[in-house]
Amino acid sequence: MSRQCTHYGRWPQHGFTSLKKLRPQSVTSRIQPGSDVIVCAEMDEQWGYVGAKSRQRWLFYAYDRIRRTVVAHVFGERTLATLERLLSLLSAFEVVVWMTDGWPLYESRLKGKLHVISKRYTQRIERHNLNLRSGKAGTEVTVVLKIGGAA
Repeated sequence: MSRQCTHYGRWPQHGFTSLKKLRPQSVTSRIQPGSDVIVCAEMDEQWGYVGAKSRQRWLFYAYDRIRRTVVAHVFGERTLATLERLLSLLSAFEVVVWMTDGWPLYESRLKGKLHVISKRYTQRIERHNLNLRSGKAGTEVTVVLKIGGAA
């Protein structure tokens, strides 16, 4: 016996007719800009896609090591312009130490700041990347973007 779908995209048991478009905040509200200091901020980028792999998106974000929370994020291409958008969101915060992997644009853009380039000191954000990929993070990001493998 086959079941026929008669509601055509409607889910009457839930009382709504279409999926809600999520618009998560790009900057956390848990840390007050200008008053709280971020001692160690890890930055990383992660590849993903929307619907099909031909529609690639990159998630760039900064992670506060002490508070264990995402400070800010942006979606875009893997370019300097996307990194600049993330850094402009982070300009409201006082970051003491930046920790990144070896992507050359981080080094050129963070020149003159206390910047540690090492996979050893980006373990927390890499763990967060793994949680996003496996769906354990519990954030809106996994709904909006299918996270692919590490870059």
